[in-house]
Amino acid sequence: MPAPVQAPAATASAAPQAGNGLPKVRSFSLPVDDLARVAESSGLQWVNSDAAKIAAAQAAMAAEPKPVHVPRERPPVVELDEGPLVLVETRRDLRDMQLPFER
Repeated sequence: MPAPVQAPAATASAAPQAGNGLPKVRSFSLPVDDLARVAESSGLQWVNSDAAKIAAAQAAMAAEPKPVHVPRERPPVVELDEGPLVLVETRRDLRDMQLPFER
């Protein structure tokens, strides 16, 4: 009779970690030198943005004043007529009506 197979210990320890929330996000650095070599081997030239200019543009955007929030104007409340209902005839039988040009 074969022996029962036990679950690996890694799955038992992974279950409590799943309930802790989202995983930590690590920083990522782009391997620019490797990408430049790949581009050059393909006959292309790698062009990268200037980090100082990007930082200056981001600082200028952060220094701009925030726009003033202007709330929208609400329309006036419609007052309902509480009087008696009025019957309005919307369809008339015109077979028996005499028109002015028939006289």
